[in-house]
Amino acid sequence: MDILTMVFPFLILILALYFFIIMPQQREEKRRREMIQKLQRGDKVVTESGIVGTFLERRDDEVIIEVSAGVPVRFKAWAIREAINGKKN
Repeated sequence: MDILTMVFPFLILILALYFFIIMPQQREEKRRREMIQKLQRGDKVVTESGIVGTFLERRDDEVIIEVSAGVPVRFKAWAIREAINGKKN
């Protein structure tokens, strides 16, 4: 058996893993980082744990979110899942 015919299926598997698993994860992580960088005071956000609050400020790798009137909570920046359209009224 030729070495190329033995290695070819593994190369196909590695390429498939890259295109169907690794690339989409990298794109999603890049989108999240950009979304977190663009947050402005007053934006509504949802955390990984489902807490909905209003973005107040970013400090290095942390963000401060107001979950209720006068109740700021500190989260790691990676814990922000999404920004909800619209501002706090």
